[in-house]
Amino acid sequence: MTYRVYDYGRVGKDGKKRDLHIEKALAVTNRVPIIRDKSSYPHVADCDYFTVDKLNLDGKVMKRMEGSVSEESFASILILEGKGEIICGEETLSFQKGDSFFISAGSGSYQIEGVCDALVTTIREKAAPVRIGIDIGSRETGIGLVDIHDKLLASRVLPVDVSHSPEKMIEEIAKAALLLLERQGIAIDQCVGAGIGVPGTIDRKAGGVRYSNNIRWEQVRLKEEFGKYLPVPINIANNADCAALGEAAAGAGKECQDIVMLTIGAGVGGGVILDGEIYQGKGVGGSELGHMVIVEDGKECTCGRKGCLEAYVSVNALAKEAEAVSGKMLSPEEIFCRASEGDMALKEVAEDYVRKLGTGMVNIVNIFRPQIVIIGGSMAGQGERLLSPLRERVLKDCFGGSNAELPEIQMAALGKEAGIIGAASLM
Repeated sequence: MTYRVYDYGRVGKDGKKRDLHIEKALAVTNRVPIIRDKSSYPHVADCDYFTVDKLNLDGKVMKRMEGSVSEESFASILILEGKGEIICGEETLSFQKGDSFFISAGSGSYQIEGVCDALVTTIREKAAPVRIGIDIGSRETGIGLVDIHDKLLASRVLPVDVSHSPEKMIEEIAKAALLLLERQGIAIDQCVGAGIGVPGTIDRKAGGVRYSNNIRWEQVRLKEEFGKYLPVPINIANNADCAALGEAAAGAGKECQDIVMLTIGAGVGGGVILDGEIYQGKGVGGSELGHMVIVEDGKECTCGRKGCLEAYVSVNALAKEAEAVSGKMLSPEEIFCRASEGDMALKEVAEDYVRKLGTGMVNIVNIFRPQIVIIGGSMAGQGERLLSPLRERVLKDCFGGSNAELPEIQMAALGKEAGIIGAASLM
């Protein structure tokens, strides 16, 4: 692939100057000068694609060199100075300055004898591939590098400023991802792709965000915009789907094929994994589990409807209920802690919260019958204080009760890493 960085003012057949590719060229260029040291000897060049070694036979101390050509690589030999013989198998050929030899992969052992300087080029064993995972949230964006074993190698977090245009936000995120690769010493060629999770209604086929009230985006060509800076394949999905995929790949749902995950934070997201794949239906905008109605004509939700699960069980909704009875803004940890210590007003708030969340969970189980339901986001830290009453509610109210096959109900295992690993797993 060629990236045009300067074109001498030339024009195409249409009379217009041809497009330049400055950003893409910079993204794949190592702009750090090469520093030679003894540890690199005798390599003349070494990259992800090939290694070039310098061979010197002086006819005195070094008169002969033996090598072997495996099935993994050929050997290309260019004679710079001198003369001698090259032997491979039953074939012996003389050489002199300017000759070039190609020994095909799998040829086995060979020898070079004489007095010469030569360059020997072979295919380098490639470093293990990595994937970029990007988890865009309403408050912060997580960026990580994930290996083939779904292990997070390195990550960084950027604050989200919704006052910035989508294009500006995307540029900042993409450049941060490239900087993370550079700081880890990972060439762009080693990166097999980037997966991006975004809140809202996502058109995965078209690669765009149709609507996201969390970050105030509408009709954003996400894949196209990221492609201006990241010269790798790109896939996108809803960030709750990515979190579920992450837990399926490396977390609480690792042994399961059918998973439903609720991510509870400023809003309530839902991710559904069926047969190991993200379920999204035939249209756009599926699996919005936070916007199922659990109270007819109930509280107004951020989506504009009334009575949605999100309007009752998001962290913001819980904090408002607690503030109404305590006069203070409290974290989920503080609310559940004080409730367990005997604060009757907060105990009532906590119990109502569990009832509402339980209603949503029973609906989910009745519809999908997954192997496991995972709770992630800010509520994951509540552990058994939340899980125990939810399990009781599911057992009591799910169709079939104890006669049915009920799922496990667990907290997420990966925390904020789930969205990054899941996004990377889109590749």
